[in-house]
Amino acid sequence: MRLLILALLLGVHLAHGVTPPASETARNLDVLKLYGELGRRNEHAQQAALWAPDALNNGVAVTPENIRAQLEDLYRTFPDLQSEVLETKAIDDFVIVLQRTSGTHSGVARTDIYGGMLRGVRPTGKRFEILRTHWWRLKDGRIVWHQVVADDLGMMRQLGLIADTLPADKLIVPAKE
Repeated sequence: MRLLILALLLGVHLAHGVTPPASETARNLDVLKLYGELGRRNEHAQQAALWAPDALNNGVAVTPENIRAQLEDLYRTFPDLQSEVLETKAIDDFVIVLQRTSGTHSGVARTDIYGGMLRGVRPTGKRFEILRTHWWRLKDGRIVWHQVVADDLGMMRQLGLIADTLPADKLIVPAKE
């Protein structure tokens, strides 16, 4: 009987256009989904607006304007940048996202994207594909903290900016032929 009453109340509630409030976790997942969609559409100012004015990004205090500049630089450096979400875990204000990211180095970076390793580097025209794990914390629907762990060394190797092997004089064991 209680289930029937609950079902009827929920039906009446939904029939009048009133939906139950979403959980904090669901809201945060929606914000990050929107963030990704905006990036794919090159709407970087709207992406940056999802950041709190006093957020931390990879341990550095940033403003939405800093984030906008970094996002624009990222897509200028890798115009075909793509990220595929492989797995997401979320609890309350904390979200972890594992992604496969790829792109072709076709532009010159001007900001500290990828730790500044690409600033001023002549485009190689080479493609990379790596895994990245993003750790996000959100408050009131805004990003307040973000940390990324990525295979930047693998990316630099794939772009031809770091040698795959050490010079012979640096090796203890001779290189395999």
